[in-house]
Amino acid sequence: MLKWKKDYLTGEGIEDPEKIKNKLDAGKYVHGIYLLTLSDNPSNLFEIIPAAMLLQKSYYRICPEIIGMAKGKDEALEMVRSLVQETYVQR
Repeated sequence: MLKWKKDYLTGEGIEDPEKIKNKLDAGKYVHGIYLLTLSDNPSNLFEIIPAAMLLQKSYYRICPEIIGMAKGKDEALEMVRSLVQETYVQR
């Protein structure tokens, strides 16, 4: 089972996030969904992962905690941009 942040973010294009989350937890393919995770690499802040990557059982097992879900790569990039901007504004 995947690890999800309690209040994970969802993009505007996501119509039924709980349904998509359940499909991903079951190991099923969900077209056009990208997941945001914190990076394990200290040189990066975030990772944007196509949900299709989770079909690989080895990747499914090592997937970091998911902090967000977006419909399409552009929406995922916008979510990351807004998270970084929000962080800098708060400082």
